[in-house]
Amino acid sequence: MASRPLLKIDLDDLDRMSRTELRALWTQELGEKPPPSIGRDVLALGIAHARQERRQGGIAERLVRELDRLLDRALDNDPAGAASAPTTPLLRSGTILVREWKGTTHHVTVVDDGFVWNGRTHRGLSSIARAITGTKWSGPRFFGMRETNPKTPVIRHGA
Repeated sequence: MASRPLLKIDLDDLDRMSRTELRALWTQELGEKPPPSIGRDVLALGIAHARQERRQGGIAERLVRELDRLLDRALDNDPAGAASAPTTPLLRSGTILVREWKGTTHHVTVVDDGFVWNGRTHRGLSSIARAITGTKWSGPRFFGMRETNPKTPVIRHGA
């Protein structure tokens, strides 16, 4: 493998490269030395991911913010703080939210940079909920993505 330039190597060739070759390719592709403890498989995955990100674009900003929020919550050893953090689920682009309001069914499509409703892109669900209802609403709550009152006890019959 050393006979051809490392940057011309196809993704299929990564499985056949040695750890030393992968470390050199990582340095060329990512512009930094890889951590010393990373093995062959992770080196190959990291290189493949970096190439894919360059070709197809990086992670959507919305996903980056959600991952940062989840990491902060995971690293915070305060259980009370973790429980009080918002738990709006992360929605994938293309997801369609449906809500009926006063006899009219509303469809909202999740896109990379927000939500599309009535042909217009909105940054958040709350502005859409406000436009539909005419009053201030939590968008995630309006579209059924949060419990209406998480402090309400669940009553179980026969328990």
